[in-house]
Amino acid sequence: MSRFGAAPPGYECGRMSDAILFDRDEVDHLDLSDGPPRLGRAQLLWVDVDRGSDDLREVIETFSLDRRTADHLETAEDRPVFSDHGRYLHVTTCAPTNDEAEVLQTIECVVGESWVVTVHDQSIPVLDEFAARASGSGETGALDGPGFLAALLEWLLGAYTAAFERVEQDLEEFDTHAMRGEAVADDIEVLIEMRQKVGKLRRALAAHRTPLIALTHPELVLLGNDESSERFERLYHRFEATLQEARDAREAIVGSFDVLIARDGQTTNQIMKVLTLASVILLPGALLAGVMGMNFRVGLFEHETLFWVVIGIIVCVAPVTVLVAKRRRWI
Repeated sequence: MSRFGAAPPGYECGRMSDAILFDRDEVDHLDLSDGPPRLGRAQLLWVDVDRGSDDLREVIETFSLDRRTADHLETAEDRPVFSDHGRYLHVTTCAPTNDEAEVLQTIECVVGESWVVTVHDQSIPVLDEFAARASGSGETGALDGPGFLAALLEWLLGAYTAAFERVEQDLEEFDTHAMRGEAVADDIEVLIEMRQKVGKLRRALAAHRTPLIALTHPELVLLGNDESSERFERLYHRFEATLQEARDAREAIVGSFDVLIARDGQTTNQIMKVLTLASVILLPGALLAGVMGMNFRVGLFEHETLFWVVIGIIVCVAPVTVLVAKRRRWI
C-alpha cells in the first residue's frame, strides 16, 4: 500500500482547491483537511490547485515537495521543466486555449506513484474537459501516477491538434475568398498572424519532447516501469504525429500565400487585358485620324462626305474588335 509523504508534526491542513479520488471506476471529491488518505493499488488521487490560491502552500507541505519544486509551483515559468525527484516527477506542460487567440497556459504537473498535483494560473478548458472525462466511465483509479500523466498529455496533444485544425479551417476560408477574387482586408497581415500563431504552438509543443523521451526509458526514471514505458512510447508516436500537423499547417500557410499571389497575378492579367483591348480599339481610329489629318493638298480631302465616312469607320472599329475578341475567347 502506497501513501503520501506525511505532513509536518502539528501541521493542520486547510481546504484544498479540488481533490478527486479515483477508486477503480468510482470517483469521490475529497476534503483533505484531515490530511491525505492512504491509497490502495487501485486508487489514484488528483489534486488541482490554482497558483494564486492560498491552498498552494498547504499542498506543497502536505506532499513534502522540495524547495526547487515549490519555487516552480509558486512562480509561473516561461520555459519547460522536467525533473526526477525520485519519489515524484515534475513536468511543466503548455496547453492551448480553444479560442482564436490560442493563448498558451502553463500547467505544472507533480506526479507521484499514486497521486498527481496540477497547478495553473487560471481555469484551463482542456483541463476541465479532461477532468470531466476522467471522472466518467472507466477505471481511472487503476492508473498509476505516470499513467495518469500520460493520459493528461495525450489529452493536451488533442488540444494542439484542435488548434491546428482551427488554423487550417481559417486558411480554407481565406483561400475560398482569394480564389473567388473577394478582397480581404490586410491579406498579408492575416497570413503573418497565422504563421506566428502556428510557430508559437509548434515551439510549445516541441518543448514536450524532453520529458516524453525520458519517460519512454523506464531506466532513466525512478517511477517508470515497462507498462508506463509502453504507454509513453505510444504517446511519443502521437506527439510526433502532432508535430507533423504543425509542419502541415505551416506549409498550408505558404500554400495560401501562393494562392494570394496567384490571385493578384490574375487580377493584374485582367487589368492588362482591359488595357490591351482598349488600345486595340482606339489605335486604328487614332491611326486613321492621324493619316486623314496630314496637311497635304489631296483631292480626296475636298469631299466633305468623306469626313462622316471616316467617323463611321472609327466608330465601327470598336464593336468589330470586341466581337473578334469574344469569338477568339480573348475576353
